[in-house]
Amino acid sequence: MNTFSPTLSVETLLRVANGYSGASAIAAQVLLSAWNSNDFTVPVAELSLLDGENYQHALNVMTLRYQGKEPQNVIAQGDKKFHTLCVEWSHLETQRKGAA
Repeated sequence: MNTFSPTLSVETLLRVANGYSGASAIAAQVLLSAWNSNDFTVPVAELSLLDGENYQHALNVMTLRYQGKEPQNVIAQGDKKFHTLCVEWSHLETQRKGAA
């Protein structure tokens, strides 16, 4: 059973996203998709790049969103941190086809 708090999960994935590892991009995508799924998506197959603990944190963030809560609202200075994350990982933004 997952016992991580939503706050811990968001903060942990932010640290991973801001690090320099093979899991940084997928951690950013999980957070950004939970924050703004119109512009960011989670490539499910890439979740395997996370170790077991961080995978649980990713599931926790997705569950948080399922419960109608926004990830930036469970951490201090969340709006600022998520805007910074968005700028840093803007190249992962989903490109929409046929936008009118």
